[in-house]
Amino acid sequence: MRAIHLPSDRRSRLAVIFVAVLLAVSVLLVAAAVGPSFVAHARSAPSIAGEWTAEASKKAGEVNLQFIRRSDSDGYNTNGQTFALAELQGLSADIASSAKTNVSFKIVRDAGTISCEGFFTQGRGAGTWTFAPSEQFASAMRSRGYANLTEDQLLRAAFHNLSTKYVDEIRSVGYKDIEFDQLSRAAGHDISLGYIRELQTAGFTGLQMDELIRAHNHDISPQYISQMRSANLGELSLDALIRLQNHEITPDFVRELRAEGLADLSAEDAIRAKNHEINSEFIRKARSQGYTDASINDLIRLKNKGTVK
Repeated sequence: MRAIHLPSDRRSRLAVIFVAVLLAVSVLLVAAAVGPSFVAHARSAPSIAGEWTAEASKKAGEVNLQFIRRSDSDGYNTNGQTFALAELQGLSADIASSAKTNVSFKIVRDAGTISCEGFFTQGRGAGTWTFAPSEQFASAMRSRGYANLTEDQLLRAAFHNLSTKYVDEIRSVGYKDIEFDQLSRAAGHDISLGYIRELQTAGFTGLQMDELIRAHNHDISPQYISQMRSANLGELSLDALIRLQNHEITPDFVRELRAEGLADLSAEDAIRAKNHEINSEFIRKARSQGYTDASINDLIRLKNKGTVK
């Protein structure tokens, strides 16, 4: 979860304090809505608990949930996710009703159960949540070398839907010494066994988990790797592929440049050309105005100076 700390300037501090006050008011409203059960719960609050807000998604059968928890540094930790309604055990499909309805539902994961109480009205809800870690999951992790996991680690594992099966799958493809928090991050970023094997088949073996997460976050697929290798831009590292993807470099764009006489192109050349809007139309204009042997560097200089009209 992302920690939000109080900033140093006065205006920002006041803004954060205002948000905190709103949260406190929300809790009081929930207490008034839920009644005595809320007060009893508050008196025996578990070590991991907080508030939640929710809104029915525009996509049918989904709910956007935001979990809020005060941090040890007196800031706030937040975690927002979209859940399928079927994952929210006990929550009915009529949450968009205009009538105010008290609710109680659970999110059951391998690492533990998140129990929520509160209310919904017109598709929006708020309330409190508590987390109960799973001793069975903690025991399974201890047997795999992950001893003394904290409740915070187990909560993150629950939010990321980390399962014992997933841990075993990731370990089976060479990640036996990976830290527990990295496993949790990998699950949260949907790093599947299939994705790891696809990259390994494409020649990217021995990647660190952080590298796999970066690759996945930047849509580096086996198809994209194959396409860019076909563009003959030389040996392409994972970093090079990510940069090419970020700059929307396609094999068609590379072929377009080569068709205009720029035969010896590297990945960096293609990126620089795209950044400076060097395309077939500009190259033809430059050639027609006498710059027949202009290199990629020459073309970029001409573009920057506005020489070619």
